[in-house]
Amino acid sequence: MPSCSQPKCPIATTGMCLEGHTQGCPYLIAGTATPVELLPEDASEEILQPTPSKLYHFHSGEKLTVIEASRLIRAQPVKLILCAGAQWAGKSTFIASIGEMFRKGSFRNIRFAGSKTLCAFERVSWLATIASGGGQPDTERTYRVEKDTFFHIQVRRADDKADRIDVLISDMPGEIFLEVVSTLDVCTEQLALMRADELVLFVDCKSLIDDAKRHSERDVASRFLSQVKKCRHAPATLQVTVVFSRWDHVSQSDRKADHEEYCSVVEEEIRSRFGSAFGGLRFYRIAARPASTKPTSKEIQTIFGNWLESSPSLPVVTVSRISKPARDFCAFGLK
Repeated sequence: MPSCSQPKCPIATTGMCLEGHTQGCPYLIAGTATPVELLPEDASEEILQPTPSKLYHFHSGEKLTVIEASRLIRAQPVKLILCAGAQWAGKSTFIASIGEMFRKGSFRNIRFAGSKTLCAFERVSWLATIASGGGQPDTERTYRVEKDTFFHIQVRRADDKADRIDVLISDMPGEIFLEVVSTLDVCTEQLALMRADELVLFVDCKSLIDDAKRHSERDVASRFLSQVKKCRHAPATLQVTVVFSRWDHVSQSDRKADHEEYCSVVEEEIRSRFGSAFGGLRFYRIAARPASTKPTSKEIQTIFGNWLESSPSLPVVTVSRISKPARDFCAFGLK
């Protein structure tokens, strides 16, 4: 026990200071130990050394960049979808409708499990809300600067809460779509196209029912698939879905039968030219946000469901995934 220079101090026997000091008593005799009672409360506890904390990446809620998408691809298996087509063909509206249907719980066998881009989904649907003040539902188009950016959504099947699937959806701006059609080098530069598991090509029915525009729309669709076939490494690994979008322009037309027949001709032409070029070829007629009819929700759900399935026609890829690539872009197949 410590000793004190004060003659009547009981600290040596009871540990209590005569003057009531709890610490730093000036009368303690040098060389004696400080009693436990006079130490700070936490002085007897083990001092914990700081340890490096795990680095977490927080997202803004907007569309993912190539770097962010690549980081996600390296971490877990991801389905990457590219939507392509001319301006106002309905690509953004189609993507917006997917987010809206998940919010409403419209999907029958698929459940929403999370998203890193909720703000982006809200933004793409904004002009279709009452709060936006618009007179008619609308969707803001995708601009050039949004090339190779991605919506993210994680889903699970209704009967399986453990198995979750991540989906990245990119919307190729209309201006770049036309440049891809005309220049092979531009096609090769599209990172999302080179990495995509599924390509959704939108053929605008509003143009197909116009006698002055239908042949151009038909030709551009075929030329785009031809460019993809040339520049895409192993095109047989790519599943292609051709969507006749804004189908309400056909179904509500006075010449409905003639327009349906012309769309069938376009479909048959694409099927005969590219049926064996890709891993699979599907065709759908959709109207994501029609003016006077109900949206084709069933077809949109079917398209989304197809993305989650592994096509048996796709060849087995023997190249192993690079777990720690030198650059983030390596996850997109670049060297």
